[in-house]
Amino acid sequence: MDNDRDHELLSRFWALHAAVIRRDGIEDRMRSGAPIDQDLLDRSLAAAEGVLQARSALYRHLMASGWTPPDTLVKDLVYDEVVLSETDGALHG
Repeated sequence: MDNDRDHELLSRFWALHAAVIRRDGIEDRMRSGAPIDQDLLDRSLAAAEGVLQARSALYRHLMASGWTPPDTLVKDLVYDEVVLSETDGALHG
């Protein structure tokens, strides 16, 4: 791989990492027993959507770089993309 590809791959890994950390933080807050309001619910859904988007982008990038994923991962990716296409930004107001 060249430096541009390495940079792009690392950017996608870090985007997924950040999305998972954000989602986990919100889930921890929801499990803590603190009051759950509509804003927290909306942020939780948006964070989950962010994980799907980041994971999809990472896998698509890897596949475009020549990686062949296992069949089960391909099925998961297709499912994630169907879910994302059905939300169509509805989670963001």
